[in-house]
Amino acid sequence: MNSAVNSISVGHRPTRECPVCLAQQARVIFRQKFSAFSEGGLMEGFDLAICKKCGAGYADDIPLQSEFDRYYAEMSKYQRSEGGGELNAVDAERYRQAADMVVGRLKPGDSIVDVGCATGALLAEFKRRGFTNILGIDPSSACADIGMRLYGVPIRTMPGSSLGAVTERFDLAILTGVLEHLRDVGASLRLVLELLKPGGQIYIEVPDATRYREWFSAPYQFFSMEHVNYFSPHSLTNLMLRLGLRSVFVERVTRWLGPNAVEPAIAGLFRLDPAAGHAPRERDTETEPGFQTYIDFSSSLERRVHCAIDELVANQTPLLVWGAGTHTLRLMETSALSKANLLAFIDSNSSYQGKTLKGIPILAPSQCRDRSSAVLISSHVAEQEIKSQILHVLQWPNPLVCLYEGATAKAEGGRGI
Repeated sequence: MNSAVNSISVGHRPTRECPVCLAQQARVIFRQKFSAFSEGGLMEGFDLAICKKCGAGYADDIPLQSEFDRYYAEMSKYQRSEGGGELNAVDAERYRQAADMVVGRLKPGDSIVDVGCATGALLAEFKRRGFTNILGIDPSSACADIGMRLYGVPIRTMPGSSLGAVTERFDLAILTGVLEHLRDVGASLRLVLELLKPGGQIYIEVPDATRYREWFSAPYQFFSMEHVNYFSPHSLTNLMLRLGLRSVFVERVTRWLGPNAVEPAIAGLFRLDPAAGHAPRERDTETEPGFQTYIDFSSSLERRVHCAIDELVANQTPLLVWGAGTHTLRLMETSALSKANLLAFIDSNSSYQGKTLKGIPILAPSQCRDRSSAVLISSHVAEQEIKSQILHVLQWPNPLVCLYEGATAKAEGGRGI
């Protein structure tokens, strides 16, 4: 476990205020590190901080919101280009569960806007249930194209900072998997709230930072490059109170990301209430201990992952690495992987293709002609999906290296590596 320090090291970047209470006093408990793409990347690391005033967790030493807006517009991984954007069964079930939590609180004919909607699949679920006055907003034009083609869902391409251009007003705004990505949380949320009618509601889902240790993941994977705010039920409620919303419900839920990958989450529905800003707020006492147990677990698990990589480096095994996302960027910076006999990275995300990582090209699967080198699958969440694609769809004969095969979703001391 990393020992805490007394101040935030932010280099040349402006120090963040706490996204929940706006205080500027925090302790750093961990430094996350990443390698950088040749172009188009976001950052090479951040400080994981705990607010001394309210106990919330967040990332500091990060770029400005304009850089996040640019990154999501250019480097989106959410258009699911593989397979034309169609949902798999796990994603479809996750959207059904989210809709189930909300529809009973709506009236027939209520209007809905989903900000950061990706391809609009959640809106499509509401559409199937009779809600036709819907609008999606996302910075990726590819997502907008897929949303209209697959679901007939209208999606406007714009960053969150441009929401002021939307003139319609809605009964419900949806933010699922969005708040954890925003540097300027308060400013961004105010723009969303301006889209609501008086007494309107907002449905939010975010990862639950207090429960990372309960579920198996790659080491430090929940400290993603793209996640810069870490919520507990208390800190999410405190944020909403500050912005003038009372909770209708706040629940801990479990969202499956794949057959053997889970994200613990918080689902909350909040209603505009002018008196909410004066309501008492409870200090978040869960996030920091939740972080510490997860950091301890990740540190132990990481040593075992590094041993597998060290063997590849020692043997100088000719190696293709499938995956160029956060998992690989961290391994390239914190393990010996950069010293391996790396021939290429492979990734289905067209936004990554054509770039390089430490001078090594990132290829589309169709561009890779090597049928003899080992393929290291650099992902936990998508490991089995990628393995199935290599073996059964592409039918490559390459030997495969799976870092997490056999690991269970429920964390049991890192079992399965």
